[in-house]
Amino acid sequence: MAIVHLNKQVANTATLLTTLLSSTKYTAVSVQNNDSASIFVGDATVTVSGANKGHVVAAGATYQVWLYGGDSLYAISSAGTAANAVSILYSQVA
Repeated sequence: MAIVHLNKQVANTATLLTTLLSSTKYTAVSVQNNDSASIFVGDATVTVSGANKGHVVAAGATYQVWLYGGDSLYAISSAGTAANAVSILYSQVA
């Protein structure tokens, strides 16, 4: 297994944070919001409100979600800009 650490900028449209390799077993993915505006995490249809509203990660907070191999995780910024800095950390089979 290998540790994966990524830094991403989250836009005000659904932004791909990561896709786990299909060989990766069920694993925890940590998402840290390093910005001053909240983000929302979910699938490719994630939004900040309405029927596809994602799980909120407040400014400065960390959220953990468990994913299977092949799963993708997206986020969207609640700010009107694409300035949200996000760090992602997980372990996967190479």
